[in-house]
Formats: sequence, structure tokens, C-alpha cells
Amino acid sequence: MRAKGSGSSRSGSSSRMKSGDAKPSHVKSAVRTLQILEFFDQMRQPATAATLSRTLRYPQSSTSALLKSMAAMGYLEYEKRERTYFPTSRVALIGSWLNPQLFSEGNLVRLVQSVVERTGQLVVLAAPNGDYAQYIHVMHPEETTSRHIILGMTIPLATSAVGQALLSVHDEKGIRKLFHRINAYRPQGEPPVDVNDLLRTMRDVRREGWSLSLDTVVTGFGMVAMLLPLASTGRPLAIGVAGRTETLMARSDEFVTTMHEEIERFLGRSRPSPHTSSVIARQQAERMAARPAGRGGRPRKESA
Repeated sequence: MRAKGSGSSRSGSSSRMKSGDAKPSHVKSAVRTLQILEFFDQMRQPATAATLSRTLRYPQSSTSALLKSMAAMGYLEYEKRERTYFPTSRVALIGSWLNPQLFSEGNLVRLVQSVVERTGQLVVLAAPNGDYAQYIHVMHPEETTSRHIILGMTIPLATSAVGQALLSVHDEKGIRKLFHRINAYRPQGEPPVDVNDLLRTMRDVRREGWSLSLDTVVTGFGMVAMLLPLASTGRPLAIGVAGRTETLMARSDEFVTTMHEEIERFLGRSRPSPHTSSVIARQQAERMAARPAGRGGRPRKESA
């Protein structure tokens, strides 16, 4: 749960937060970006664009544009219903390498590093951002050549492994409501999400404690992911191990076990590690069988 500011904090703001105009030697947009982060550091609660504009004495239009840019880059999350902004965990991660004490004693960053070292795969942390999941921390193994996953990238909640892991914090009513809105405002030509199919998938995710996506975001690649303990993170965060489809098919048991062990090591006790080989094989077989046949009866490749 987000920490609330004290009554005195909400009734006023410091002089640094009211200095909306940058000095001539300062780049105005850079100054305002930092002042917005300082605002949240002091207030410690969500705020609307109007509140930020009024408190920091910025023009309303430029405040909204700056907040949208910060949200698109993963530094702020936007809550559509309340029209409020709030910093994401990416803000805390930026300086964690300077002083590990600044972010949960460095446990989250060390967790990702340890999973990378044990699996030899790319590992991500993801957080919800509006109607998407967003990568807020990406760590590559030294020998990797693939760079199809980048920091700040947003991906669908319904069809990505980290997205489904993040959705597991919602009950069925919440998921239906969320995807009713997503389907209503989806881009032209984009197929709607079948909410009933998604709910069946989410029951499996909650039961097993992990989620798998193969060839759904990028053809030839996939990810296995799980939700981090909310008691340790305070807000929904998911960790995912990414790799080529054939690697995940062969080593997903190992990756799931590794994540469970490292989560328990750095953040506290995790659920018992499930055995996923048979489930993964069945899902892959069903997915391949559902593809329309191409020439010679071979399945066509899915688009990225």
C-alpha cells in the first residue's frame, strides 16, 4: 500500500517545490522532471496533473505533457480512474548501484543478478503501468547477443508472462473490469482479449505460481515469470527469465526452481517449486495444433 503523507505535508509544500521556474543556466524540462520526483518524495501519495501544476506553479499543458512522457518511460504510473500519477519502482532502481541501502538493502537487484548468473539468461523485473506491463529493470548475461528486450519497454498484460503474473493479484471481477476497458479502447485492427480464456489461464497461474509465454511477444522467444512476494515489495512486481523458445522448453523446470530459491533467499519464503515440464509440453502442443497449416502441412510461424 502506498504510504500517505502526514497532514502537515498535504497542507503545504516546501520552497523547493514551489520554484517552478528554472534559472537561465538550467534546462527547464530537466529541472521540472527532478522537481516532480522531489514532490513525490515529500508527499508520498498519488497526485493529479492539476495538483502538480498548481503546487509547482507549472503551466497545465506542459505539466500534463511532462507527466505523460515520464509515464511512457516507466518512471511514473498512471491510474486512469483517479487520473493520478505515482512513481514506479524504476525510480528506486536507478540509484541502487550507488548505495545498495537505498533500495531494500539491494536485495531486489541482487536477486536479479543471482538469477542471471545461475540461468545464463536475460532476467527482467516488470511492473504494471496503466493497461500494460513495463520492464523497469533488465539485466543481460555477459555473453548474450540478443537485445530484443529493452528497459522501459511495455508489453500486453494478457499475453505476456510477466503481465499474467502481475494480473494474478487481481480477482476475477477486477480482471473483467480492466479488460472491458482495454477492449473498448484497443487500437483499430487489434483483436479483443477473450476475457473468459484469460480467466482460465489466471486460475492456472495462481495455482502453479508461475506464468509462461512462448512466441507471443517476439517469435522464437519466450519468458517464464512469477509474482514477487507483495509482503516484501509493497507493490506488484514480477520477475521473468527470458530465452529462446527451445531453451525454455528444455529448461523451464530449472528456471522456475531457480527463481523460487532466489526469491526465498533474498525476499523471504516462496511457494514450493512446481514441476512444469508436462504442462509446458501440453501448452506447446496445443498452441502448435491451433496454428493454420502452411505449405506442406507445416505450421505457419506466428508474427512477433
